[in-house]
Amino acid sequence: MNLKEKLARQKAILDKAKAEQRDLSAEEQREFDQLQTAIEAMRDAEPDQQQQKSGPINVEDIQRQAMEVERQRTLDIGNLCRSFGYDADEYIKSGKTIDEVRALILEKQIQEKAPSSVGVIRDEGDKFRDAARDGLALRVGLDVEKPVGGANDFRNMSLRELAIESLRLEGVANASRLSNDDILRQYMTPTSLFTGIMDQTARTVFEKAYTDAQTTYQIWTKRGTLRDFRPTKTYTVGTAGELLQVPENGELKHDMVNAEEGPQRQLLTFGRQFSMSRQAFINDDVDFISTMPALYAQSARLGINRLVYQLLAKNPAIWDGKQLFHAEHGNISGVASAPNVESVSDMRIKMRNQKAVGGDVKMNIPARFMIVPTALETVAGQFIGSTVDPAQTNPNIKNPFFNSFTIVSDAELDDATANGGKEWYLTSDQLRSPIQVDFLNGVDMPTIVMKQPPAGQLGYMWDIYIDYGVTIVDYKTAVKNNGAV
Repeated sequence: MNLKEKLARQKAILDKAKAEQRDLSAEEQREFDQLQTAIEAMRDAEPDQQQQKSGPINVEDIQRQAMEVERQRTLDIGNLCRSFGYDADEYIKSGKTIDEVRALILEKQIQEKAPSSVGVIRDEGDKFRDAARDGLALRVGLDVEKPVGGANDFRNMSLRELAIESLRLEGVANASRLSNDDILRQYMTPTSLFTGIMDQTARTVFEKAYTDAQTTYQIWTKRGTLRDFRPTKTYTVGTAGELLQVPENGELKHDMVNAEEGPQRQLLTFGRQFSMSRQAFINDDVDFISTMPALYAQSARLGINRLVYQLLAKNPAIWDGKQLFHAEHGNISGVASAPNVESVSDMRIKMRNQKAVGGDVKMNIPARFMIVPTALETVAGQFIGSTVDPAQTNPNIKNPFFNSFTIVSDAELDDATANGGKEWYLTSDQLRSPIQVDFLNGVDMPTIVMKQPPAGQLGYMWDIYIDYGVTIVDYKTAVKNNGAV
């Protein structure tokens, strides 16, 4: 192996550990050290010849990465030992990895019969992180119910000032003399204090914005859970045979429940990546933290909302080969109009008279939600909210549908089809909703993860992703009105 190959192998070892956001393993450290010894020997013996054979190499880059790994190892060991009151020098000087030190400390704790202290010690770094996190949250405009002590001391700090304070606590004595580029390039790793503070603040903004997003699908759709990404079959259960009279000493007749195969539910992954640039850090752009995560959070939930209403309005073919709303499904109103007594009565009758699979038993499905585009929201509200029939001039004729439905209005319906502003729907309760939204293991909050930016890029980077699936699961629990022509 020549000099270039040895250097390339060293870089590969460092890159792998950096990509996995961990320290070098004991085996990797030994190999790295052996390679370094060999490299130094080759340079001393034949520097000119080796350089000629191996071609141009970036020795400074290799050395910088090695220093970065060593700095991180020293920092991690120092923080760990400080939490338990041990001296870190002997471990650092002997070349121990963080995993080896962690094992040695655990062994000491067991020998000293004091394992109960593990995980409950709050060092200076913990207190600093909590106060700085709340201070930054207050600065970007978040409502922090009970800020920790000292949070106001960080409220007026710039991002650079906060980064410098973090570095000082981590043992970087010359932090105030570092340039912005030095701070970003050398010290802002995913495990640094300042990076953790930024990440927690962005996460808080993200989760609040996702919860507050103006969506309506969750009001009337059924929520489900799937354990993996494989297609999952569902079955529509029908009726069981009638219970027959049994004569004295007679036998019970065997029966099978009627059922038919329904839709397949499946999860998909939806995600994005965004970054905070070097310029935003230098310009102290805290508005980035208060707006960008929130925008992506809203986009994540609005994406689910849009997909639900697109399925409802586009009227796709379902598992039986027919469209969701189809004459043979008996779920299209024969009275095309805006919401009124005659049209709602016709739609309610159609839903009530749907029959179970394999029999003539009527399911008596109740209508609970009136789903309308914003173009019909006022009309629907006036109709449902009126004690008398708005279409009649005689005030003594009562409105039989007064306050009998929950109105759900969503702008996604207005332009979903050419006639979207006039089309509307009745659906049953959530448990019998025609549409189900599934999440992986029931987790409906997107994951937001801070990452190390790729080589050559300065700043901060976040991945956002969520696993969900939207499926039409029943056509009998919804009726469509095509609206006035």
